Amino acid sequence: MKILCATDLLPKSDAAIERAGLLGDQLGADVTLLHVVAAADSERVLEHTLQVAQEQMRSRGRPPLWRAIGVPNVAVLAGNPARLILEALRQSMPGLLVLGGHRKRPLRDALEGTLAEKVLASRTCPVLFAQHHAQVPYRRVLLALDVSATAAAAIRAAEELVLTSESDARIVHACETPHPRMIGYASGDFEAVTRYVEGWTQEAVRSMRGLLQGESANFTRYEVDIAGHEPVPAIMRAVEHHQPDLVVMGTRGGGRLHRALLGSVANRVLHEITCDALVVPDGSFGTSRRKLPRDARHRTSAGRETLAPAP
Repeated sequence: MKILCATDLLPKSDAAIERAGLLGDQLGADVTLLHVVAAADSERVLEHTLQVAQEQMRSRGRPPLWRAIGVPNVAVLAGNPARLILEALRQSMPGLLVLGGHRKRPLRDALEGTLAEKVLASRTCPVLFAQHHAQVPYRRVLLALDVSATAAAAIRAAEELVLTSESDARIVHACETPHPRMIGYASGDFEAVTRYVEGWTQEAVRSMRGLLQGESANFTRYEVDIAGHEPVPAIMRAVEHHQPDLVVMGTRGGGRLHRALLGSVANRVLHEITCDALVVPDGSFGTSRRKLPRDARHRTSAGRETLAPAP
């Protein structure tokens, strides 16, 4: 297991370095701290900048600044940060990339795409965005899932990378309720509407429990909230209500133009939440633990189900 932590050595990246060290100890993983120095106008300036950066990185990887048990590898490169980080991912094939908080530059980001978007689009590995100082493993984890293969990968990644036996794990499954006019609303049959929505909710729970049975090593540990709203508002409402330390999401990616105009659910949520986030791109985390039985989506487990709070 390898963990790569890319840092710009600014204070906002301290949380990422701390979390990488904590996870390295937790998972028994090799941790590499990577810093990329931008190209300079002259060789002399670049050489001086590299020397300063190398000393800073060596200090950051030693006590007292480095508090983890395992000793990290340290690498300093010069060039385009996004290109070199992507190259490092392809060469070392880590199981996790850890990044610090993103410094928003709306116009430039819309035109070029953020480093985070480029990394996620490469679908190389899950990416953990760390914003809070890491002293203990994640205690409250919220998984924002649908019932796709992408969600299955997010479950596996969460269990293998961040969840511990002490973690309180909850799932929010957001899916819009079918339009009432399709089920008798126009005719005033409100009892039919109620029965239909209740049946729809139960089916949504069964589908999520079926996914968990196929992908989770301990599917009864999860509480499942069904939110009959659009995904982004539902996730934000669940974050506000449960106050998690970490949100876990899958993402299918998409073209840069699509993200700039519409934004994926993961991208939009990342710009709103203030807690840490683990984003698992489609195809970046192994294969399914086992094939789902044909009737898995029609079975329930002994776990608990609740409805998400009404708006």
